[in-house]
Amino acid sequence: MKPRLFVLEMPFTDPELVPPSSSDSWFCSHCALIEGALMVNPQWLDHIELKRIAFPRPRQELVALLGEDKQWLPVLVLSDWEGQKDGEKQTITDPVAITRYLAEEFGGAAPHP
Repeated sequence: MKPRLFVLEMPFTDPELVPPSSSDSWFCSHCALIEGALMVNPQWLDHIELKRIAFPRPRQELVALLGEDKQWLPVLVLSDWEGQKDGEKQTITDPVAITRYLAEEFGGAAPHP
């Protein structure tokens, strides 16, 4: 099974926040970093399953996969391995760590330290 990478669909609106006067929507800076790395490394898309999901919660696909308390994006779900502690799936949520992992596993440009 391929690793699954979840990012937000962008741009999006947030009913709880009013964007700056010069804008009518938002983007997620963490997800934007991921999208930029994917543009530089399009070959990663051959090795992962990319899912862009809507901003509003609950994010049902994530709830079903990881649980109600793990809806943070971006998230890379590495596996469905059996025998993991309490059945939890191995995940990475830090965007730099995600891009570093993808570069190490699938080649291409890595984040500069």
